Amino acid sequence: MKQILITLAWIAMFAATLRAQSTTYTQLVGADTFVSSGATNVNFGTVGAMEIAAPTAAQPRTLLTLLRFDTSGLQASFDADYGSGNWVVTGITLSLFSNFPTAGQQPGNSNFNKIAAGGFEFDLLGNNSWDEGGITWNTLPSLLPGNNNSNTLTPLGTFFWDAAGQHSSTWTLNSDFNLQQKIVNGELVTLLGQPVAGSTASYLFNSRSLNPGFLSVTAEAVPEPPSAALLAGFLCVAGSLKFFRRGQPPATCL
Repeated sequence: MKQILITLAWIAMFAATLRAQSTTYTQLVGADTFVSSGATNVNFGTVGAMEIAAPTAAQPRTLLTLLRFDTSGLQASFDADYGSGNWVVTGITLSLFSNFPTAGQQPGNSNFNKIAAGGFEFDLLGNNSWDEGGITWNTLPSLLPGNNNSNTLTPLGTFFWDAAGQHSSTWTLNSDFNLQQKIVNGELVTLLGQPVAGSTASYLFNSRSLNPGFLSVTAEAVPEPPSAALLAGFLCVAGSLKFFRRGQPPATCL
């Protein structure tokens, strides 16, 4: 019986060594705005909401959103928990709040399209050098790939806004390696929201002035490799169980 108890203790110790810890922290948006094909030279950085919208016959304009996050605070929090280089990102979500969540509503600001259900996407932009108070529809292409520049755009998932009256929504972003590494390095992260092809979406949500959007990031400790002594103990445990199943006295693992 003593040998069996020792065996179980070794198993528990080995499992605890391999089990990863995880924590979740949030980061509020640091800069956000939208651009409109219906007002190509106008900046909307001071407006209290943003919209991802596809054009309609009544409102023939496309609206795209930009959200930028400074992830240095997230990096510092995870470093404090696990140590620099000892953690990996395992999950990222984006939470947004809408004061106009029901299809058919027309926001008070005439620059916004009438609320409607439909598909949209978020993309990771490699270029973070935009000004919340300056960017327009006409200057957005300077952030996008093209004209032999080094800009990148990485899809982070397609989603569906049902416009069914729910104020708060949380969208799970793809576990893209580039996005994960930006967070591990504490870099700026810019998300571009745009309607997907053929969409009828008109999704309005608050800017950072009231109920701002935020990222929730979950990270996990990188399990440390077991020591030689612990590994030897585990092998002894395995051997003991083999003898025990055969009805032979197990070895004593000390």
